[in-house]
Amino acid sequence: MSRFVLALLVGLPLVFVASAQDFKKEEKKDFDSPKKTPGAGSKGTVPAGIPGDCEVYFLNGSKVRLVLQSEKLEVATAYGRLSVPVKDIRAIEFGLHYPDGLEAKIEAAIKNLGNTAYGEREKADKALLEMAPYSYPAVIDAAQSGDSEVSKRAKDLVQRIRSKHPKKDLKLSVDDRVVTQNFTIVGRILTTTVKAKTEYFGEQELNVAKMRSLRAMGAASLDTELAIDSSKYASRDQWLDTGYYSDGRTTITIAATGLIDVWPQQGGGFMSGPAGLQHMRNGGGPGNPLKGGRKLGAVINPQAHCGMLIAKVGEDGEYFLVGDRYEGIPEGEGKLYLTIGPSQWNAQCVGSFEVKIARKVD
Repeated sequence: MSRFVLALLVGLPLVFVASAQDFKKEEKKDFDSPKKTPGAGSKGTVPAGIPGDCEVYFLNGSKVRLVLQSEKLEVATAYGRLSVPVKDIRAIEFGLHYPDGLEAKIEAAIKNLGNTAYGEREKADKALLEMAPYSYPAVIDAAQSGDSEVSKRAKDLVQRIRSKHPKKDLKLSVDDRVVTQNFTIVGRILTTTVKAKTEYFGEQELNVAKMRSLRAMGAASLDTELAIDSSKYASRDQWLDTGYYSDGRTTITIAATGLIDVWPQQGGGFMSGPAGLQHMRNGGGPGNPLKGGRKLGAVINPQAHCGMLIAKVGEDGEYFLVGDRYEGIPEGEGKLYLTIGPSQWNAQCVGSFEVKIARKVD
């Protein structure tokens, strides 16, 4: 018996060492192995490609395809600093980054909106308009000023800036959203410039402050198939993160099929397709599909939208109807989210819709 105990004690460290080594190998394998496309029920996988091969959209409206040569981006988050490998990045929605010295100029111009000298106020107006869209958040804040002169000028500037610049260029947040293969990182990119190589311009040092968005070629717009469960998502404020990134420029199609029961207590008498219960009652269905695209604002009404498949781009995007099929360019940039209009009888729905999301290739 004593020999058995002794052998066991001698062998235990070896077991722990082997287990630790196996754990490290498994941990590294999990990190480096191909991942499925994010989003519940997603069936796609991220295809292999050239690390860093992407399209960058700049604030001036231009687009350049390039290969990022910087290996990592440093991102400050609420939970610490992260080093994100470029090869894992699928897309980036850039927050507001000021070019060197511009933030101080904007602050000075905002102060001069209330200058006692009329000429200085006019100069501030002109300067803030010229520094847009970078000046937009500061002008928005100034519009709430208790100084009537400052508030009046700032409100006028808000309208002029909005008429001059597309909505997608008017950023209010300084947070960057870095979409990786596994999850989205919200924070502040600390890397001010990135190294890149382009086909026509060779090696370049690009300023992050001038970028609007970045999309990895192929991976950021991977075709996706998923199921959306009505028992979970036909509820108020419940949105399914599809993992699909919409760049606001590419035409996509969303095709949905299936039936859900929006009032199960009635024995199947209230079945709805993706176009909603009202459409089904009005003769809609496979032979009479409803095309999506209609904007719904920011409110879902169970009486009008019961059973409808609804989408938005980005967490704060405007809602729009998907119905049986949507084809178009969604407004805004970011992840595509889906929900189902709740039961107008406040019942828990049963069933799911099958959804296919794809980039339309001309």
